Amino acid sequence: MRKNIFYLLLVQLSNYIFPLITLPYLVRTLGVDKFGYLMLGQALIQYFILMTDYGFNFSATKKIATSTSIDERNEVFTETLNAKIILVTLCLLLMLIIINIIPMFHSISTVCIILFIGVLGNIFFPVYLFQGMEKMKSIAWVTVLARTLMLLSVFMFVKDNNDINAAALAFSIALIVPGIISIYLIRKNHIAAYTGFSFPKAFIAIKASTPLFISQIAITFYTTFNSILIGHVFNARQVGIYSAADKLRGAVQSLFIPVQQVVFPRINAERANIKEKLKVYGGLFILFSLIICVSIFLIGDKIVILYFGNQYTESANLFKWMSVLIFIVSVAIVFSQWGMITLGKEKILTKIYIVGAILHCMYAPFFTKNFGLFGTLSSVILTELTITVFMGVFLYKIIKRHR
Repeated sequence: MRKNIFYLLLVQLSNYIFPLITLPYLVRTLGVDKFGYLMLGQALIQYFILMTDYGFNFSATKKIATSTSIDERNEVFTETLNAKIILVTLCLLLMLIIINIIPMFHSISTVCIILFIGVLGNIFFPVYLFQGMEKMKSIAWVTVLARTLMLLSVFMFVKDNNDINAAALAFSIALIVPGIISIYLIRKNHIAAYTGFSFPKAFIAIKASTPLFISQIAITFYTTFNSILIGHVFNARQVGIYSAADKLRGAVQSLFIPVQQVVFPRINAERANIKEKLKVYGGLFILFSLIICVSIFLIGDKIVILYFGNQYTESANLFKWMSVLIFIVSVAIVFSQWGMITLGKEKILTKIYIVGAILHCMYAPFFTKNFGLFGTLSSVILTELTITVFMGVFLYKIIKRHR
């Protein structure tokens, strides 16, 4: 377990540390406006990545973790990959419609198309397979290699504010390389085998993951949507300011992901004792989160100023208060992924997220228009808090009945 946590930590750190190295360079080289446009493109593409993942990192992981033969594993791998192929085709059609009818995205259509190449690569990166088998070593180095190539591409090819397309391609490389090499490793080591395309089985996989997808799209809607909302209400510069703080928040949040991913299959395997497991794993996880978040609240603004410079004072203040958001999200992970999903209550969880997304849509535009970027952040905190409270209440009732 400790080795898996280490490898996952290595993967997640590479996912965020390498971009953080390039972040100040991109801001200075592209300029805040072009950087903001790049972040707008990323916000749109993030929806497509989520649509192609479609909750398989949980549903397929559970199937892999409980599979008893190579044939079962092959079936899960095949039906999941087929489902992703169908979904990425639909996403491509949707993106072409969006960049042709929405002016904000039409102006960065080339950037969006280049970034979409990364979505194609991502569907061949079977995180669910390695998570379910608790074997992350084989792809950890591949991810680091991909991030290294991204880093080198940025510094070699992004030279001025006209190189936004090169920056987008560098981001796509970070998703393409792991997909290609991981498929090679799967074939070479006979971890799983693709047995052929089947529409019926692919749709069965999609149907099984739909509740998780709806809950995840709800989460992403009220987080990724904020960049699009800021771009619509204000301009690309404000998107850049908010995104700078949010990128740092994501880097901090990545510290929790390895533990989150490694503990998930273990709790699933021992769900008969879920109350005790949540007390142990959840308690330690929340304590770790609290320590990190208090530290950010105390010195987070100074870190941003040191990293980005004095011109990012607003980003510094935003990041300081994002510590509250980080803590709430950590508690929600325990309640939702480790608790409700393990107990098979995805439908209830989906309804909670849908309610949260609807509420966010109701007050986020008002908060943003009247209180600026801090209004946007306040709306996200309010939404996360509301959702987490609902999760806690329902999980308590479910565990009480489960006994």
